[in-house]
Amino acid sequence: MSLLTNKTTQFYLAALMLLGLILRLWFISVSGLDPRFSGSDDGDYYQRALRMVTTGAYVDNSWLIRPPGHVFFFAAMLQLGLWFDNPELGITLIRGVQVVLSLLLIPVGYDLARRLFEHKAGLIFAAFLTVWLPLVELPMQLLSEPLFFTLLVLSCWALVRWRDQRTWRWLVAAGSALGAAALARSPALYAAVFGMLFILWETHPTPLRPLRTALPVWLRQSSIAALLFLLPIVAFVGPWTLRNYALYGQMILIDNTGPVNLWLSLQDERIDGGKSVLAGMDQVERHLFVRADTQRILSEEPWRLTRNVWPHFTHIWKLQFVEDFFVKVSFFGRPLREILLLGVLSDLIWLGFTLTSVFALTRYPHEGGFRLIALGWIAYSCLTVMLIHVEPRYLLPVWFFMALYASASSARVLNWLALRRRDWGAATRAARRYFRSPWGFSGIALCLTLIMLIVSYRDYPQIIARGWQREVERSAALRAVAAGDYAEAIAAYQRMREVAPLFVDGRSELALIYLKLGEYDRAWEAVGTRHTYRSELVRGAIARAQGLHDLAANYFEEAEVLAAEDVQRLTLAWLPNPPVQTLSLGNGLDFGYIEGFSFGERLFAEGGDPPPSFRWLQAQGRISLPLPTALPEGASVRLRMAGPGPGPTPLRVSMGSTVTTIMVQEGGWRLYRIAVPHELVGTERLELSLAAPTFIPFRRDAASIDARALSIKVSHVAVE
Repeated sequence: MSLLTNKTTQFYLAALMLLGLILRLWFISVSGLDPRFSGSDDGDYYQRALRMVTTGAYVDNSWLIRPPGHVFFFAAMLQLGLWFDNPELGITLIRGVQVVLSLLLIPVGYDLARRLFEHKAGLIFAAFLTVWLPLVELPMQLLSEPLFFTLLVLSCWALVRWRDQRTWRWLVAAGSALGAAALARSPALYAAVFGMLFILWETHPTPLRPLRTALPVWLRQSSIAALLFLLPIVAFVGPWTLRNYALYGQMILIDNTGPVNLWLSLQDERIDGGKSVLAGMDQVERHLFVRADTQRILSEEPWRLTRNVWPHFTHIWKLQFVEDFFVKVSFFGRPLREILLLGVLSDLIWLGFTLTSVFALTRYPHEGGFRLIALGWIAYSCLTVMLIHVEPRYLLPVWFFMALYASASSARVLNWLALRRRDWGAATRAARRYFRSPWGFSGIALCLTLIMLIVSYRDYPQIIARGWQREVERSAALRAVAAGDYAEAIAAYQRMREVAPLFVDGRSELALIYLKLGEYDRAWEAVGTRHTYRSELVRGAIARAQGLHDLAANYFEEAEVLAAEDVQRLTLAWLPNPPVQTLSLGNGLDFGYIEGFSFGERLFAEGGDPPPSFRWLQAQGRISLPLPTALPEGASVRLRMAGPGPGPTPLRVSMGSTVTTIMVQEGGWRLYRIAVPHELVGTERLELSLAAPTFIPFRRDAASIDARALSIKVSHVAVE
């Protein structure tokens, strides 16, 4: 194929960016993950960014000193949302910017691969950056990786631009991008050494000049280039280091997550046990303790450092989507069924670029010193997870650089095929020369080694076959449920349990059927003992149905805070809920009946009475009440509510096609009654849609740090 014209290349890149935009927006639309309800890293980042917006102060994580860059970025987007009186808009803006950054990598990746290898490699690499699932999923997450990964790629690209143009601005840009990346994830700081090696390689003297004249020139050029690269890194990292020293009295460059995680990996007990040891210490004491105790452990039992190296190393080389879909005990709220085709395609892409990258990585380095950066990042990332623990997001640099070199291998194959069509003999001789050379032998050896690592990690044919049978039985169960044939549904779920006994999501769905049938003992047995957030919701529903209200409230309320998704929306659509005539909001037992409300709260109560509970309605909400009997003629709905003031707050209440506006008064609690429209008489479920203008508490009260968008308080709803 002839070399594509610039306009054609631009068309291809534009098409890839459009496809990438569609895939990323589609993924965001099908994913229900929400950092507002997460107890993981994304929830911590969101809460600290929100606190920074409301108080103006940056506060470290409660038990770790973490990098601040992404939190500042999140806070800026949340502030923009609050300027429009819409806190949720801030999350949308964060994801929108991350989508833009992700799409920016497509032309940048093309130019990087084109400059290092050739035009075809650039297009292949751009296609990889467009469709590979981890990169499609990345903008959805409020984690450090989207910002870190983008800045890392931009730093590498700027270094290659400097190599080609020898313009000092590109070195400054590379250092600035790497320094900013280090404030999102500190490994970028340590990887500055890879950039230095690249600079030394690219400025080394040519063999045509005498060493005595070339060496001083090389030293001068490399020193100037190194300063231009390093000074921006120092400019980014230095102020934060000074801040840490002023606050903690210790030289902490950016964070202490590495030392703490290394210490946790050396413990005999589970990580939670190690965390409990650190929980009672303040940040300075914890940092000193971890450093001293790590030295003690390694001096007494140095083998602890390497005890997990091989298991973790083999864990790197796994089919990630197959692992998530067929091996893990739960989907943990991720839309894995919706993205099944893209997930399978991404694992095949991963398998292809992993096996082909080694042929380019073991070739003579025609791309110059960039291989030092690639191999440095691959080795560093693998070593980190081998010593501490494996998380797929920690391996993004590994897959980025391997895919980059795989694009070079793929381009060479395309060139060989083109040559083969024109001149079979020349193509055959070229192939023989390569595979008989030490470079070709090394590539084959490494490729075979990776194949052995991948196929020996799991019995993938059996896992996929059993997992597929699990999905077949689940589909049969859902069809039976839709048809009202619960006996057949139970039988299908039982077959599913036989195929996948550890799959908690399937056990939870079976437990819900027993709950509908009122067979509570069987429901408890079906849900099992493994804990996920959704299984906790099922346990809460069973306990509520049995009248164990305190136990049910504990399950529900814990899940609402830690589930990483909107539990109100989930339970309203998912849980079977007992019929009710009255509903108290905020007491932990209202899940499955409401949507669009904030967390439950309780008022101070004097005497021995339990404190009354309530929830703030946000901009729009919904109350769905399954009734014990059909609605009679003349029925009404009674709402106990209070407005925030100043003045009355208009509340629009929709029932069927009837819309009523209530002016909710400020101050104390009042009862409001609305007649049920005639069109709903005889129905056994009452749906109320609520909408009211919102306010943000911290904008009204300088002492408040509450940045929720709230409207009115609702304590009680009843059908009379």
